[in-house]
Amino acid sequence: MSTDQTTEKSCLRLTVEELSKFPLFADDDAAAIQWLVDRFEVVCYQPGDIFIEEGDPADRFFFILEGELHYTRPNDPSFPFFVSKEGEAGGVLPFSRMKVARGRGTAVRYSRLAVMPSSELRELVYRAPNLAQKLVGQMTDRTREMTKSEERSGKLLALGKLSAGLAHELNNPASAAVRSAALLRETLSKRRKEALAMKGEVVPQAAQDLIVSLGETISECVNDPGGLDALQRADLESDMSDWLEQHQIPSDLAADLVEARLTTEKMAPITELLGPETATHGLRLLIYDHHILCLTREIEEASRRISELVQAVKQYSYMDQVPVSETDIEPGIDVTLRMFQHQLKYGFNVKRSFAGNLPKIPANGSELNQIWTNFIDNAISAMSAMPAGEKTLEIRTSLEPGVVLVEFIDNGPGVPPEIQGRIFEPFFTTKPVGEGTGLGLDIVLRIIRNHHGTIRLESRPGRTNFQVRLPLVRPAPGAQPSKPA
Repeated sequence: MSTDQTTEKSCLRLTVEELSKFPLFADDDAAAIQWLVDRFEVVCYQPGDIFIEEGDPADRFFFILEGELHYTRPNDPSFPFFVSKEGEAGGVLPFSRMKVARGRGTAVRYSRLAVMPSSELRELVYRAPNLAQKLVGQMTDRTREMTKSEERSGKLLALGKLSAGLAHELNNPASAAVRSAALLRETLSKRRKEALAMKGEVVPQAAQDLIVSLGETISECVNDPGGLDALQRADLESDMSDWLEQHQIPSDLAADLVEARLTTEKMAPITELLGPETATHGLRLLIYDHHILCLTREIEEASRRISELVQAVKQYSYMDQVPVSETDIEPGIDVTLRMFQHQLKYGFNVKRSFAGNLPKIPANGSELNQIWTNFIDNAISAMSAMPAGEKTLEIRTSLEPGVVLVEFIDNGPGVPPEIQGRIFEPFFTTKPVGEGTGLGLDIVLRIIRNHHGTIRLESRPGRTNFQVRLPLVRPAPGAQPSKPA
């Protein structure tokens, strides 16, 4: 804590009487309180003063005599927001392994702190044992809350990335459905006008039957009739145009008639039964019928795609299911891959080497999907600088005695040997500032441990393999979580 951030205004000296009033110190005797008072230094801050920066050495234990402190990470808005108020302890607590500050601490109103070097904590445990016991309990609670917050943060980060991709994926079919619906409304209006135009015409029953019969032949909507290439189709449209002109029918109907698979042989009887004007109305009705079929098919396909994406999201999050249930590994991986389709379809080769006969395992499906999410996201990031077409992600599943093995293998640059032992540490990341929080693999490790599984990393340039082993049978309650392999 730098002295230029400190103000002496109203920074009153700490006394035994003042410290004894706080519940945290109530159970220790006068000698212990006096020892604390002798070693505490009173430091005061005005609103807006920063009392610690992210990355500063964590070498102080402090107690808030009055005021309020907020903790944030300026470069990471997703970092959890913590508040410490009057009567609460902070900083380094007994038996804490914290080495550096994980965020920025700011006083939001006038704050008065009793500060002690962390080097005094060893003696504090013996001088004020009741206080030490409370602080250890507080540290446990703080660790638990930090873990929950980190997990929430990690889920929000993953959700943010996936939601951006889903928004893109959903936008395409949604836009197509809106566009097709508008065209359908316009086409129905045009067809109604053509039908009204024919209302006053005398149309022989044979011609009516022929038009209905031709309408049934265009029930299938295709954009490439008969498997024709562009040149063949152009020739067909040219021949159709000539035939229409010979029968005094507008030649601009040629392309639509070819697309509807109507040939001159099929249409010839209409021109024999009807005059040019009435025949034109009849052919336009057939063309509009074809357009209506195409547009309804497009709306159906767009709606189906939206439904599939919504179903994928539901499966990904395991909505409406209990936290732990019999979970199928491979469909969960497939669903997670679908969440990343917007990224993987550009230059990535995804190979699924699935066993196909894996038994279901007792697990929290949503948490397992979070594991797969982190592996896929990290692989995409690791291979981002590689040329399109050379990026390969292989996912393998297999059955081993008592466990299911899942492997995520990418051909990226690999994890350097000197940091392989640190990648599961909280807040350790190899990504540039602002792109990674260092929470992903830490959360992965905790989830795997909670499932009594193991994780192993094998990495060299051109091949990185994360191996996850999950037990087929859930251990009895009270069993200790597994450690990394």
